[in-house]
Amino acid sequence: MKTIARKMMIILIVICVIMPTVLFAGGKKEQSNLPLIYVVMQGSQSMFPRYQVAAMHQYMETAHPAVSIRVVFADDDASNQLRQVETAVAEGAAAIVLNPVDKVQSGVAVDFAHAAGIPIITLSQSTNSQNETAFVGSDDIESGILQMQRLLEAAKEKGIEKPRFAYINAVLGHSAQVLREQAYKQELAKHPEVQLVVQNTADWSGEKALQLVENWIQIYKKGDDPGIDMIAAHADCILVGAITAVENAGLVGKVLLSGIDADMPVLEKIKAGVVDNTIWQDAVLQGETALKVAIEAAMGKKVETILIPFQTVTRANVDEYIQKANFRNELAAKYF
Repeated sequence: MKTIARKMMIILIVICVIMPTVLFAGGKKEQSNLPLIYVVMQGSQSMFPRYQVAAMHQYMETAHPAVSIRVVFADDDASNQLRQVETAVAEGAAAIVLNPVDKVQSGVAVDFAHAAGIPIITLSQSTNSQNETAFVGSDDIESGILQMQRLLEAAKEKGIEKPRFAYINAVLGHSAQVLREQAYKQELAKHPEVQLVVQNTADWSGEKALQLVENWIQIYKKGDDPGIDMIAAHADCILVGAITAVENAGLVGKVLLSGIDADMPVLEKIKAGVVDNTIWQDAVLQGETALKVAIEAAMGKKVETILIPFQTVTRANVDEYIQKANFRNELAAKYF
């Protein structure tokens, strides 16, 4: 009898534990009728996507608590990203924010969402699909032009009449890579005095960039002549490798370095005089704006592309951007 009583007591305890959970789950189920915005990001190798996602969470919590967002990362795999968009469609997303892995392959994901009647907002990078509902981000051609203009200005300041130039691509086929390289070529065409020495891809890896630039230095450096006067990288997460290679070779001040994204380690190197410039891309404003646009699209409102300007960061204004970067880092730390 004691055994039976003990079993009954256990059952009652389990029921007492489960019932509130069932009621809570029921409440959550009612909330699931709220608009679901799916956020499908390319990856999280760099901090930049984290800044964007953190801004979305902050905006949702402070301005739109009635909206539910679900964030996934594709780990830089276009096939995986397509599967994630398919899942978003299957789960009845009211709108999708897509940070494309690849300009061409991610266009298939855009077309899939469009065919299902779901608005899809591309963030930071566009695709080759004509079915994007809107694009929120910055003009990557502008970023490449700003890099080249500042590098050429800095070379002139150093008295380099015929600068020798090298650049490091991001992942080939990525929208940012395609457009930033296009910008470099446009500017080079305007400046025949500039010699393009070498270029290659480091994907999004600082480690690969370190190996690349170390090899370039071995090949082109002749005595005190660095062989390369200017190096541009498609992102600061790539540039950090180039910085290390230049520092290790004792070429600080002889090779002008430029990146994009204004990551804190690069901002600190600008302040120290190791790096000439980076290009500020406002990840927080991009993320918040993309979510706003997605919510409006989910509500059936007409939405349009929104471009957020890039800004050049040099030693003259770096303190201002260090403050902005500190805020950005603090925001990301709340959610990651």
